[in-house]
Amino acid sequence: MRRTNVAKAVLAAARAVAGPSRGPAALAAPRASRLARASVSLRRRISVGAVGVLSLAIAAGVLTTAAPAQAEITSGLLLRYKLDETSGTVAHDASGHGRDGTVNGTADWKGDEGLAFNGSNTYVKMPNNIMAGLSSITIAFDVWIDPTMGKPYFFYGLGNTSGSNGNGYLFTTGNTFRTSVSMTDYTAKQDTQPSGAAYQLARGMWKHVTYTQTGNTGILYENGVEKARKTNVTIAPGAIGGGTTTADYIGRSLYANDLYFKGRMRDFRVYNRALSASETRAIATGTEGQWEQLQALASYNGALVAFDDPTIGPVVIFPSDYTGDIEHLQTPPDWADEFGQVPTDWPTPTTAKSPLFTLDQITDLQDAVTAQIQPDGDSTTYQLNVFYDGIRDRVVAQTDAPASVTDSLASQYAGKLVIEGYTFDHPAPGKCAPEERTAGTVLSPAAAPAAGFQDAATKLQWQQVQALADHNCALAAFDDPTIGPVVIFPSDYTGDINDLQKPPGWTSEYGDVPAEWPTPTTAKSPQFTLDQVTDLQDAAVRQISADGDTTAYSLSVRYDGMRDRVVVTTDAPASVTDPLLSAYPNRVVIETAPEPTPADTANSEALVE
Repeated sequence: MRRTNVAKAVLAAARAVAGPSRGPAALAAPRASRLARASVSLRRRISVGAVGVLSLAIAAGVLTTAAPAQAEITSGLLLRYKLDETSGTVAHDASGHGRDGTVNGTADWKGDEGLAFNGSNTYVKMPNNIMAGLSSITIAFDVWIDPTMGKPYFFYGLGNTSGSNGNGYLFTTGNTFRTSVSMTDYTAKQDTQPSGAAYQLARGMWKHVTYTQTGNTGILYENGVEKARKTNVTIAPGAIGGGTTTADYIGRSLYANDLYFKGRMRDFRVYNRALSASETRAIATGTEGQWEQLQALASYNGALVAFDDPTIGPVVIFPSDYTGDIEHLQTPPDWADEFGQVPTDWPTPTTAKSPLFTLDQITDLQDAVTAQIQPDGDSTTYQLNVFYDGIRDRVVAQTDAPASVTDSLASQYAGKLVIEGYTFDHPAPGKCAPEERTAGTVLSPAAAPAAGFQDAATKLQWQQVQALADHNCALAAFDDPTIGPVVIFPSDYTGDINDLQKPPGWTSEYGDVPAEWPTPTTAKSPQFTLDQVTDLQDAAVRQISADGDTTAYSLSVRYDGMRDRVVVTTDAPASVTDPLLSAYPNRVVIETAPEPTPADTANSEALVE
């Protein structure tokens, strides 16, 4: 939900103080959701800085993280299908070149969430001869692969057919993740793909895919990060079909026996040049990197908040008694984003002081609200969420307390405090609450792809997978290289594993409230109930850390969903661990604990409660 009641006084002050100073073009017109997201992320990230005394909790339903704002890189753009229509059978070309596409089969439009492809007859026919005359090319798009998608399939195919076979083409698929180019058929294809033929593009979550080719080099990117490079590509895009291609499809293979794509796509682009790595990342992540920089500027300079105004761009608001130079913000030294990227330039936001608030005044108002609604820290009667909203220049209290409790606050702080309804939903009956009797939070490591996190969007979605597992009392969540995210439940689980309940009010560590959740593959453990896992854990603790044993052994116990085993990691000798293997055949795995480093010793935490 976008906040639309922007305080005119704040914006007027911003324009008066800072004039027409604007940030980079990429920040000038983000989507509405970016405005709210930037504000929330800042509140989260500066919790350890100048405004750390503020309450930073964010209520669900107030904010959204719908499709990230995509960078407006138009140089060389041949066509762009945003695929955000709501009706009809035309995929409109937003490049201005009039290369509209036609949706065949079922046209299931999802607005900002793209076009849904049903896997049986939905595809987009692009105009003929898209690649004519091209010596270089970039194809980029957002894709969500349905977990039930079979193989083989194409995300897109540009080329020709002969009978039931492809006859010269360029295509990308997720199984295995690769881009192929051929002058004839599969026998002459040249693949650009990650090392390890089994690498798959994860399903059930949005991914951004980009392929660039120029000269003899083809590069395949996932979420703006290079995944594969081939330096001996010998087929130029324009050479295929001699420039004539009549089977230019999105969501359909050029082979009649292949499957149609099942899932969703949005923001499909074709360029007549190879985008640079930085341009590729900008398209994949939108303006996320620059918003992180804006937030870092605000935090380092002691601001209250940063947000985007649709008229003047990024805005940073300071306390009314701020004594620093708001027109010459200091950049934080040695700053890099969470993926180690060091910026070469910084945004130039409009800056202003709050007409109403010093930091102490915000803190005092927050304390007054808390004392009224949750005296003595009691949160069992009424829910409460208090934060400063720089867009409205107000302190906002979101609560389910009745007017009889809040009216006196509204009167006392008229013009400074906004009372809003508390928007958290409550868990469905019979569902466990997060962190409550959930083996996944005790015995399983956090869900994550084996390659780790390489961008903010992927990190957020894997956090969501773990949150789904925790909230629904799963045993574990993990990444399967073939089918993507998987959540495993106890064998005696009685809930509906095909209809996972979303944790109400969940946000990421930076306050992001997702507009959409991943759809992991779900299954039950063939051999473990939750009690059996915890009993085995207890047995391992008793065996390896028995009372009165003067020998100290390291011990970590977790359930491994991929192997369907309880893994005991310890430096105890076989004479200590063999009884576990005998007592629990085919259920327990003993792994040797690595030697602790000095840093591990200095920062050790209890592995077993």
